[in-house]
Amino acid sequence: MGSDNSNKLSLFDACAMAIGGMVGGGIFAVLGEAVSLSGNSAFLSFGIGGMLALITGIVYSKLTVKFDEPGGSFSFMEHFTGAGFAGTVSWFLLLGYVFTVSLYAYTFGAYAARLFGLSGRFQFLLGALIIVLLTVLNLIGVRESGVSEDILVYGKVVILTGLVIIGFFAIEPDQMLPVISKGPGNMIIAGALVFVAYEGFQLLTYDYEDIADHERNLPKAIYISIPVVIALYMLISFVLTGSVAPEVIMQNKETALAELAQPILGRFGVVIVLVAAVLSTSSAILATIFAVARLARRIAQDGQLPGSLTKKISGGIPVYFTVLIAILAIVIQFFGNLHQITTYSSLVFLIVFSVVNYIGYHIEIFSGWKNLFPLLGSAGCIAAMAILIYNTFATNLATLYIIAGITLLVLVLRWLYTRFDGN
Repeated sequence: MGSDNSNKLSLFDACAMAIGGMVGGGIFAVLGEAVSLSGNSAFLSFGIGGMLALITGIVYSKLTVKFDEPGGSFSFMEHFTGAGFAGTVSWFLLLGYVFTVSLYAYTFGAYAARLFGLSGRFQFLLGALIIVLLTVLNLIGVRESGVSEDILVYGKVVILTGLVIIGFFAIEPDQMLPVISKGPGNMIIAGALVFVAYEGFQLLTYDYEDIADHERNLPKAIYISIPVVIALYMLISFVLTGSVAPEVIMQNKETALAELAQPILGRFGVVIVLVAAVLSTSSAILATIFAVARLARRIAQDGQLPGSLTKKISGGIPVYFTVLIAILAIVIQFFGNLHQITTYSSLVFLIVFSVVNYIGYHIEIFSGWKNLFPLLGSAGCIAAMAILIYNTFATNLATLYIIAGITLLVLVLRWLYTRFDGN
């Protein structure tokens, strides 16, 4: 690994990567869904999801340092359970990232269509075009530099913080009450649904060896970035529900964040948010495609993914696999709606994070009573997953059938691969 840190990510850069991975598309994508489900208590829903993410992030950092290698969830499971189980879970993780790309593209399309004054029918086309463009850029090696990523991420944080400050001036106290406006059950369900908005901290574990003094700076970046994002999400959702009428949020659910600037800054403020959303979701798509492609190479190296998908390399990532995930993301965006895409993405990451937390508990990454934290994280993720599945069963059975069908298809394909092509 060497001692030269001149070309490595500083703590400042690592925090930008983690914050960018989370805020990149998260708050723009799921805010409207959270508010529609939990009403005024949306900020508490983000807090619930955030606490699970914080426990999980700490476990991720400790496991990464313990095993002293990149690879994230796949690496942890491979050490703990062997390559077979790790490979099976990794297929779902890869699909979860594909759904996340689709989620960001869906959100990009909604914000871009509104920004350019286009009708809703252009939303899918814009989302598909941005996936194609950013896939090509990844394959030819054009990505954000460390400096541009820092500027984009911290600039976005400044814009969102400004929105929070502006929003406080527009809050109407009567509109904020009752806080639990749609019941505690919906508040918890929304907490599970928005979990996908926090998954981006994992990007740090894939670039572990690219971080200067990584054994110290990776945990620090986790401890800093996740609480910052929790606070940002909670404040944004609090001022949105307190300053914008519920019917306005529902009418603009896919671009709800843009409504936050309307009461004070008018059209100018809305345009600023729309531009920030377009840039942010684009950046998130670019980074996620790159991260998932690198993860696929890592999984294929251990014989848990068809080698033919990862042999041909361009721009540092596998060509065929990258094209495949782009096609799948476009298809998902075309056939799925925002709620379905968000639900499946959150379920996948809840499953993976529950396993990772359990691994942290089992190998005792904490001493004494503190080792209950990863067990609590695992139980919390399982509970959130169960609540989300039950709510989907009760409110949208068709979505649950779709999720079950996709899950079965992945398991069948995985079995066929291990039976006829795997090691």
